[in-house]
Amino acid sequence: MKLFRGVLTLPLLLGLLYACSNDDTQVDKDVTGNKNTVDETTNNKNNNNNEDVRERTGIKVTDVNYVFTHFDLDVEYTDHKSYEVEFENDGNNIYAELDDDLKGAEYKGDQAYDKFVDALKQLTFDETTSDEDVRKAVLKAFSLDENYQSFELEVRFPSGEEKHYHHNK
Repeated sequence: MKLFRGVLTLPLLLGLLYACSNDDTQVDKDVTGNKNTVDETTNNKNNNNNEDVRERTGIKVTDVNYVFTHFDLDVEYTDHKSYEVEFENDGNNIYAELDDDLKGAEYKGDQAYDKFVDALKQLTFDETTSDEDVRKAVLKAFSLDENYQSFELEVRFPSGEEKHYHHNK
């Protein structure tokens, strides 16, 4: 009886050892084989949903010197109208987006940057500037109406500090 158990146990142990072996070539082939499928799925998602795709500008990072590296503005007005600006300098590229429901216009990349570059140049606030002064400066620079429902601004300064400015009427 002990011999019979030993004969049955030996193949099970060998199977277990084989399954736990360090030969990962099949696993690598499977992962590599699936990589293209994942990339294609991701690319299709990004191509079909333009809201998820940020468009890089042709502006050189060295040509841009603002008091912030990230600027994300969202001003909401009545009738579900808004004015949204996003600018980011990630150290390698400049990204820009503008969605102006008030004028029915949407721009990305160089077109967006060209539309709001003059406003960005006017902004000189820093981490110590009061929230009210920042809000007024931004509204003036972008020529936005004070009769908004909500004002939200997120700014990242070159020091790495992030500040959020919120105001609701």
